Amino acid sequence: MAEEKTTSSSGSSGHRTTMSNAKIEVEKFDGTNNFGMWQCEVLDVLIQQDLDITLDAKPDDISEKDWAKLNRQACGTIRLCLAKDQKYFVMKETSAKELWDKLENKYMTKSVENRLYLKKKLFRFQYKQGTSMNEHLNNFNKILADLQNLDVEIDNDT
Repeated sequence: MAEEKTTSSSGSSGHRTTMSNAKIEVEKFDGTNNFGMWQCEVLDVLIQQDLDITLDAKPDDISEKDWAKLNRQACGTIRLCLAKDQKYFVMKETSAKELWDKLENKYMTKSVENRLYLKKKLFRFQYKQGTSMNEHLNNFNKILADLQNLDVEIDNDT
């Protein structure tokens, strides 16, 4: 959770909110929680640490030694966000891009069955009595995000 520091100014600008001492928490991926959301959160962490560059090909202006260090840091960050049982699969990986791709290939299958399952889930989605509207909308948005992660386009005519 990030710690917020609010300062008020005496002028007409009102309140200004800044982030300080940010501590980012990502729920460890155990194979059952939402991989797409987990991946989004881990990518945000990598971006905050300037390690997202490792998910692409090595730039020419970075030495092999520096590139290897960045990859070790990125791999460590990603693995720290995995439950122990999920780490075995990528434990020895030293390339952040290969580690990322392995996880994506394992948990973000873009199979026809998965697409059909999610489309069916969307088409049958309805409000459940006793559910808060916030929870209902979160569930709906989760289905849409999962479909988007599988490159499924949804139009209003569907």
